[in-house]
Amino acid sequence: MAGNAASIFWLEEYSGKSLTPVGSKRKAKSKKLEFNGWGSKPLIEFLESIGKDTTEKISQHDVSDIIGKYINDNNLTNPAKKKRVLCDERLYSIFGRKTISRIKVYDLLETHYLENQDAWDDDFFFSSEEENLGEEKKCLRLEKKTYQKKRDFETPKSCFAAIIPENIKLVYLKKSLVLDLSKDFGSFEAKVVDSFVRIKSDPNNFLQKNSHQLVLVKGMKKVSGNNDVNADILLQVSNFVKDVRIAMLSEDDFSQEECEDLHQRMKKGLLKRPTVAELEAKARALHEDITKHWLAAELTLLPKLIDRANEKGWRREYPF
Repeated sequence: MAGNAASIFWLEEYSGKSLTPVGSKRKAKSKKLEFNGWGSKPLIEFLESIGKDTTEKISQHDVSDIIGKYINDNNLTNPAKKKRVLCDERLYSIFGRKTISRIKVYDLLETHYLENQDAWDDDFFFSSEEENLGEEKKCLRLEKKTYQKKRDFETPKSCFAAIIPENIKLVYLKKSLVLDLSKDFGSFEAKVVDSFVRIKSDPNNFLQKNSHQLVLVKGMKKVSGNNDVNADILLQVSNFVKDVRIAMLSEDDFSQEECEDLHQRMKKGLLKRPTVAELEAKARALHEDITKHWLAAELTLLPKLIDRANEKGWRREYPF
């Protein structure tokens, strides 16, 4: 945990035999979403059609709950596959699909918020400002993609950060650290939201091969009426229907396979990919807390290691 670790990031690059300028590919894309205030036109029209006031922004989490209630009220759950939703005309206008996974409703709403448009575009590696620098600096979209990892100390801040352990560990929070952070509730939300935590995978999800998965903390809420302070805090995480209690978080390090699974979910558009600037800002905000937590754990482990070394030495000196 070097002092300047948070300032070094891995940048994801693409290489391939067939390179096509972004501009030529973009024309084949479907029509871009139109926005009416804070949300997309289809989302605003849906909310107003069921009697919701859209004058003020409705959070992504609340809209996800509203759609969940709409699904239940209109019996849109697939009878054969309970985790699938059969979209009626209203839901189809939002998601553009006849059927969707219920657990993905929250993440599918990401592109329907105006505030997310600047940082998230599936077809671009660099920002639109960088495209305007000239033809030679335009981002290239590849038809045949292979991935390389490149260490870069002066990376463009609008590039997407590589989803690899070296990057994710800078913003990964273990259960004990989340508990420590929860003691200062005033700063808790700012530090935990947009970090990654590790939870057990849904045993009913047969597509998930790993026992645990990395998830992005999207929000949090405090539940009243419980004497346990830690139990009062619920985390809202990506790709998970239910809110998560701190006690459900893992205390162990994540694996290479779990990081790759996270990468694949981002490539499929199931959750937002962080840019270098976003990851760097979050890593800087958490660096001191993660470092102190790591040092405390190492100091706790040190006496045990010393005792173990002494015992081995004693056995060598006085063998039986």
